[in-house]
Amino acid sequence: MLDRTEFIATLERLIAQGEGRSFGVILARVQRLGEVNILLDESLSSAAHKRIEQALLPDDRLAQVGECEFAILLAGVRSAGHAALAANRLVRAFQEPLSFEGRPAQMVIAAGAAVFPNHAQTPMALCRCAETAFAQAQQSSDRYAVYSPRADRPELAYTDLREAVTNNRLNVYLQSIWDLRHDRVAGAESLARWNSQALGWVSPDQFIPYAEQTGLISELTRWSLNATLRYCGQARQAGRGMPFAINLSARVFHETGIVEQILDAIEIWNVSPDAVVLEVTENALMADPQLSARVLKRLRDQGLRIAIDDFGSGYSSFAYLKQFPATELKIDKEFVLDMTGDVRAAQLVRSMVDLAHNLDLDAIAEGVETPETALMLAEMDCDFAQGFFFGRPIPAEEFLAQHCAPIPAPGNRRGLNADAG
Repeated sequence: MLDRTEFIATLERLIAQGEGRSFGVILARVQRLGEVNILLDESLSSAAHKRIEQALLPDDRLAQVGECEFAILLAGVRSAGHAALAANRLVRAFQEPLSFEGRPAQMVIAAGAAVFPNHAQTPMALCRCAETAFAQAQQSSDRYAVYSPRADRPELAYTDLREAVTNNRLNVYLQSIWDLRHDRVAGAESLARWNSQALGWVSPDQFIPYAEQTGLISELTRWSLNATLRYCGQARQAGRGMPFAINLSARVFHETGIVEQILDAIEIWNVSPDAVVLEVTENALMADPQLSARVLKRLRDQGLRIAIDDFGSGYSSFAYLKQFPATELKIDKEFVLDMTGDVRAAQLVRSMVDLAHNLDLDAIAEGVETPETALMLAEMDCDFAQGFFFGRPIPAEEFLAQHCAPIPAPGNRRGLNADAG
């Protein structure tokens, strides 16, 4: 089996040979389900590797490019349709459980494919196309996808995003989280924004999944932690300490020392752990429930707060609610947006609020855009809300100027009845 370097070199040789030869590339990731306790233990990894090989044709080449990620060269592929058949064959190969320590272990796989020269003309560009298709496959019930270029989305470059992260060219935007009971700002969610010199403003829906697919998510997470905690520390110094929420990709759970990295950043910026909320989506948690639970429990034991983001859009399982040490549920905006015109949507939101409270968690509603929705949530006894009605994301400096201005010393305060003298 090839490694990453050998795989890219093989692609370069094929392209250099020319002669109008076409071929395909598949990027695939194998994920376990809950009954397997260790992600791709060596024997299980070997079984997954063997299963993939059985689904390939004799001239195809296989490379392992990550702990549970594989790249495949489809030597005889001539079109996107052929690539789709190969990706589908790979997904179907994992419908039957693997054998692991004498017992069945059900695995799932997602596969994204791209074709040379149809989709790209260089090895790295072709792999980026396959990564884009892989991201689509993860969201698809078919679990496979072939790259489909979209004119409205500019193609990202690894070097551009890496340069933006390492040289601090991203921006922190903060969106207020509103306390519905006391009618005031109670905190903020930190959101990364990127104004690329080459592409202009790039949507987070593009560059964050791209960072996950290319391995840049660890560097992006480090940047986000330190950049956000810097502003959190400034708010505390101004006497207006409030919790700041930071989105956390489940991909970083596999990074050695991630807990220590987060705790070190909190210490560097002199922030109280209970002023940090780590947000993780349902789907991200379920990518590896045991590892997610272990990492989050260690962080919770140190005083950090844990929010399950986009609640209701993924698994919504009572089993994982019992397993994960959450402190709050963020109700997905798709339910909240429909509340005023859809009785069932409103009933579901009320049920989620009640569920959160019965589990001693705070309920936060996302996507609040109208005063009617805010009023309904308040009547449901929802704790907090977030959305354009309360404020759009704004640059962190602007947010701090609005909500975290230094509190004047008692001797310098001038009350309403102070002498105008």
